[in-house]
Amino acid sequence: MRNKIGIMQGRLSNPVNNEIQAFPTKEWRDEFAKAEKIGYELLEWVFDSLDNPIISDKGTLEIKKYIKNSKIDIHSVCADYFMKNLLFDLPKNEIEKNLKVLIKLIHHCSKLGIKIIELPFVDSSSLLKKNKVNEILKNLKPIIPLLEENNIILTLETDLPPDQFYDLLNKFNSPYIKANYDIGNSISNGFDPELEISILKDHIFNVHIKDRIFHGNTVTLGTGDVDFDVFFASLAKINYEGDLIIQGAREDLEGKKINPEKTCSKYLTFVKKYLSNL
Repeated sequence: MRNKIGIMQGRLSNPVNNEIQAFPTKEWRDEFAKAEKIGYELLEWVFDSLDNPIISDKGTLEIKKYIKNSKIDIHSVCADYFMKNLLFDLPKNEIEKNLKVLIKLIHHCSKLGIKIIELPFVDSSSLLKKNKVNEILKNLKPIIPLLEENNIILTLETDLPPDQFYDLLNKFNSPYIKANYDIGNSISNGFDPELEISILKDHIFNVHIKDRIFHGNTVTLGTGDVDFDVFFASLAKINYEGDLIIQGAREDLEGKKINPEKTCSKYLTFVKKYLSNL
């Protein structure tokens, strides 16, 4: 396996409002140099509000400059914005408004050469809890031609059991709608990662790495219920060659006075150790 390893944006900066994940408005520029120094190859951009520079022309130009002047690339955007501004289960006018934001994001990602936009359908935006699979299928299918035109892959991250998730992806019937696989969420939901990865194998296009407790929170890599030997072996079995984005717990929110960069450096070493054993 030859996978590029990235870190979720914000993990290298001080926490915003004590949240585990948020766009680092004041520090995003510094993260390119920090990531490069530690040895990462990628940042996964976080889009969680309309103030984000990635959806403005000026911001896009500035982001492009930082990519050009560093060894850090951006292949993917985690569109957390749509966890609060849902693409289903809302009045038609609200859904249309939110879809316009997604369309704008697609255009700006295309300008930056970003190939993946991830839509998280978990927690507050869960499709399983609200049983809204058919609605999301109906609402997203019309944008597939735009994805094709801009060469953007929309990856869905869901809490659906693997068979149901597989069925949903097949109903889209498009190479531009794929799966974002999150090993921590899988364990928290009580799924069998080896079985899950074998079922979703042809659809997995991006991977998030974190550790979680069964039916519990995200914890420091290696301290939760994820069997990383099985996880990485399962990825190797399907010849997964895509990106690995570390989305681990923030140790600076756990009462430990640990610098975010130190945590991210430790996480990179952790992942590289498993990759080297394959």
